[in-house]
Amino acid sequence: MKRRRRILTTLLIALGMTAMVAPGTAAAAPSADTAWVLRTQYLASNPQGGDLACTESRRIYLAGGSYNWGLRIGENQWVTRDMSLGAGWYRWQSCLNPEYGDYIHTSTLVPENPDWDGAATSRTSVVNPSGTYTWGSFLDPRF
Repeated sequence: MKRRRRILTTLLIALGMTAMVAPGTAAAAPSADTAWVLRTQYLASNPQGGDLACTESRRIYLAGGSYNWGLRIGENQWVTRDMSLGAGWYRWQSCLNPEYGDYIHTSTLVPENPDWDGAATSRTSVVNPSGTYTWGSFLDPRF
């Protein structure tokens, strides 16, 4: 019974949050599913440099609380940072920089609140074999 009540409450909160979100934005409500910022493209397995590739910058409203923040390339994903965030609007993006045989994968989260600092997470990733991959970052609410 408690589980059903929690699911119903979560759905009602999510519907309410969705109604408040402007077009072209996304929201992560309490007990929400993992949010993603992704791009699909061809990646070489041994890049020697080239153009920086980024997902489209996404505006997202996040509820205050603890999040696992991580990166994904293809079927591989890693939690690279556990952090607490204040409730508010953020600008979120993920980028790949091909260099010397691998990729420097970075995600940034910039709050619209001028009193808060932005954050970044990154890791070096290897792609093998060359091919089309979906890559980006995720925010997983831990509440």
